Amino acid sequence: MIEIFDNIMDFIKKFNPYILGGAIGSIIHRMRNEMSWSAFFKSVVVSIFISICVGVACKDYLMIKNENIIFVACGLSGTFSKLILDEIEQILKLASVYAKVKLGITKKTEE
Repeated sequence: MIEIFDNIMDFIKKFNPYILGGAIGSIIHRMRNEMSWSAFFKSVVVSIFISICVGVACKDYLMIKNENIIFVACGLSGTFSKLILDEIEQILKLASVYAKVKLGITKKTEE
C-alpha cells in the first residue's frame, strides 16, 4: 500500500506543472462559459489528462526545452478540454448506437 502511495506521489511531483496548467485552463473556461458543477468536474478531469498528454508530447516528442512554452500549451489544452470532452461523448454515443444496431438490441416501446 505504501508503494502505491509513493508511486502516486512521484507521478504528482513529476507532472505537477502540467496538471496545474490544465486545471487552470479548465477554470478559465468555466469563467467564460456557464456550466453545471458536474460538467465542470468532468472538464477538469479531462483537462488534466489532456494537459499531461500535451506536456509529455511537447517535452519528449517535440523536445521543447523552454518549460514556459510547455506550461502555456498545457493551459491552452485545458481551456479547450470541454470541446474535446463533448466530442468524445458524442463519439461514444454514436458507437453505442452502432453497437446496438449490429447486435440487434432495440428499446422496447411502451404500448
